[in-house]
Amino acid sequence: MNADASTMLRPATVVSAAIRGRDPQVKVLQFGPALDVRGGVSSVEQLIFDYLPQYASIRHVATMSEGSLLARVAVFARAVRALWQSLQSPDPAVVHIHFASRGSMLRKMILARMVAHANRPLILHAHGAGFAQFYRGLPGPLQRMISRTLQQATVLIALSSQWRDFYIDECEVSPSQVVVLPNPVRVPLEIPERAGRAQVQFLFLGRLGQRKGAYDLVNAFMALPEALRARARLVLAGDGDVEGVTQLAAPLTQRIRVLPWIDAATRDRLLAESDVFVLPSRAEGVPMSLLEAMAAGLPCITTPVGGIPDVFTHGAEGMFVRPGDAAQLGAALRTFINDEPARLAAGRRAHERARNLDVHTYARRLAEIYQRIAPVAEVREQA
Repeated sequence: MNADASTMLRPATVVSAAIRGRDPQVKVLQFGPALDVRGGVSSVEQLIFDYLPQYASIRHVATMSEGSLLARVAVFARAVRALWQSLQSPDPAVVHIHFASRGSMLRKMILARMVAHANRPLILHAHGAGFAQFYRGLPGPLQRMISRTLQQATVLIALSSQWRDFYIDECEVSPSQVVVLPNPVRVPLEIPERAGRAQVQFLFLGRLGQRKGAYDLVNAFMALPEALRARARLVLAGDGDVEGVTQLAAPLTQRIRVLPWIDAATRDRLLAESDVFVLPSRAEGVPMSLLEAMAAGLPCITTPVGGIPDVFTHGAEGMFVRPGDAAQLGAALRTFINDEPARLAAGRRAHERARNLDVHTYARRLAEIYQRIAPVAEVREQA
């Protein structure tokens, strides 16, 4: 879907609640990265935009876009103006703000405080694998400012039970404010047939670098015995340190392929072509790439960090390895190269587990939150 980098409006179906017996129309103003920005937050925003029930009218306003510093400042200034105009309107909307760490949090504090001052319904939606580390490294006064901002939310959405506990214990957000809502995913009805393939293809999708374990994965694959490497292939795709990972993998270019950021069609093709997904992250929220791989029926090798244990079980959908443990990661690679029945069974279980995170269920739950906290206005019947 093509979208303006600053604002996008999905019109709701205009239906009288009294006539059709449907819920009154709910208006939502969503703030976060532009929908075309690379990353998991934009993917979640787009899914919300696409799948909310039609009685929810949502407008997306970008707070950040890719480009020069001047362009980014201009985008945020337009977001502040759009929020100010909305807060002056007598027709109230739920304000849904996505935030992560560092600059994202500092920008969103401005917007959140504007909403709280106007006494309008506010949802703060927490993302970002590094938020806890970012928060703990701040001086006390700034920690207290952030905590007070989070405490002003009508609802704080956390991606997992682990993150819920962090916001309650360290930011002193009331448990009654926090809702755990893992990221959603589109789940296909059928998955590719992967039995009998001559070569096992491992796939990594995400930011290439240390945090998501890209270097660990390349090193573990290169350390496999040559006889096993001859039966396997590794594909990595994403942004970040593409050049560095390419150089690291250079001795095995015939077995390791490194790609820059790919579009959705290429991602889906790689998921269908691959046999195992690997994401040995050292810190995470709930990674969209892992959910997409599970939905595509791929068994996974990943780490028990962030919110991953809420959506993935060791020994069922695949295997957990310790973050940074190349030897354990290599052992997991060997297992899935050698054991096709286990590989296929874990992939089927991953697909079934992903159904719990289907975007249609997610959208209904989110719409229920909107309805619970928002003033709503019924659409008048047209003559």
